[in-house]
Amino acid sequence: MIDILIELALAFLIFTTILLVVRTIVFQWSYGTVERVEGVPVDEQQVAEHLAACVRCQTVPLDESGTPDPEAFRQLHQMLETTYPLVHQKIKREVINGYSLLYTWQGSRPDLEPVMLMAHQDVVSAPPEGWTHPPFEGRIVDGFIWGRGTLDIKNQVIGIIEAAEILLQQGFRPERTILFGMGHDEETGGVNGCKVMGKLLKERGVRLAGIVDEGGGIIAGLAAGVHGPVALIGASEKGYLTVEFTVNSQPGHSSTPPPQTAIGILARALTRLETHPMPVHLRRLRPFYHGIGKAAPLHIQVAFANLWLFGPFLKRWLEPLPEMNASMRTTTALTIVNGGLEDNTIPPEAKATANFRLLPGDTIADVLWHAKKVIRDERVHFKPVEGKFNEALPVSPVSSPAYKSLRLVVRQVFDNPPVAPFVMLGGTDCQHFVPVCDNIYRFTSVVMDERFRGLEHGIDERIPVEAMAKMVKFYARMMQVWGQREMSASPLSVINSA
Repeated sequence: MIDILIELALAFLIFTTILLVVRTIVFQWSYGTVERVEGVPVDEQQVAEHLAACVRCQTVPLDESGTPDPEAFRQLHQMLETTYPLVHQKIKREVINGYSLLYTWQGSRPDLEPVMLMAHQDVVSAPPEGWTHPPFEGRIVDGFIWGRGTLDIKNQVIGIIEAAEILLQQGFRPERTILFGMGHDEETGGVNGCKVMGKLLKERGVRLAGIVDEGGGIIAGLAAGVHGPVALIGASEKGYLTVEFTVNSQPGHSSTPPPQTAIGILARALTRLETHPMPVHLRRLRPFYHGIGKAAPLHIQVAFANLWLFGPFLKRWLEPLPEMNASMRTTTALTIVNGGLEDNTIPPEAKATANFRLLPGDTIADVLWHAKKVIRDERVHFKPVEGKFNEALPVSPVSSPAYKSLRLVVRQVFDNPPVAPFVMLGGTDCQHFVPVCDNIYRFTSVVMDERFRGLEHGIDERIPVEAMAKMVKFYARMMQVWGQREMSASPLSVINSA
């Protein structure tokens, strides 16, 4: 009997080992190398001056609802017209809803579905205190362009139009029509800019073959366990849900309190929400680590190829890391608490607000059901805040010509980094184009080292002059590749175009 058990155990061990090896071989892949493409000639100083001029146009919303400053946008539009004469002579420009810009570079093959490159013109506010150089003076100092919008995301406004101007100078004309979509209120949700633009395209019967908007970049240190930079392309973005929680109770004097006050009841509910988060979905990270390929250590490849065995260990390792945790679950953040006005009075009401960021696959209904199940107290009432919710966006395919050619261009321009899809933790204007496009990707063509992490809405926002020039090369290359009939993933097919 013991011999039989030993044989069975040995057979199981051999089978398990073979299964682990086979699944790992299937999971991992070598992304190899592609030929580096130098791209179009770019005058670094000139591009820097153009971005600096763009920064000086203070396109900050006048209020929280995103009301634009007409003079700031007039100044920006005039600056673009003056700086890029060929773009404004050869490419059709429409002003959407007063301020957003839609450029249409008509291709020679109108039967092909267009593609779109996106950015947004608006920026967040920037009080001048603490800045090395004033946020709206657009200074070029020490090899950087300084100011609000240099990273988020006027660099893309200039990068796209500068690249188009250069290609027009070279006589390039795409086969596939290329659109440039530049909203004016992305920072406040895009409801008056790209939402209107998306509806307009749908009404016109336009179906887009691909979109690239702001998103991931070339970043080191974000992929747990992976050393060196990784190019991250957002294939989706998380949903958004703000929920208000309310508890009402009998008011009174603090000298004779009830067993539980409204504040106490609410505090218990919030504690339960925070200590019982939405479940982890490790499988959502598999495309990410598969995309990284052999840049990930072998033990991580083995683990993600065999989640059935190593899932609990991965969960224990990744959950404490905030960005990885947010990439594999719907997160809960308690953000506002209100209750009581006087220290000796029991308040009649306590309120709190929580913000949830929905992982694709989880719905608003799922989150509300989870909250009800976790809190388990009928005295706690909750509801979504009007205008503060949207479902997670669909996950765009990584097998499409649009994604494969985008991945190729990233590797050609930025010297062969591993490229991986991921879920954007924040929101973009992409949400407004889901009805007209299945292939929506989010990538900002900047190498983001630790010096720049968190500067997008922070003090001393800036971009290196050489990085800005590289962005122009990236967008020119994207126009060459996506402007083809086949959106070819061949590394040699468009090297000599233009």
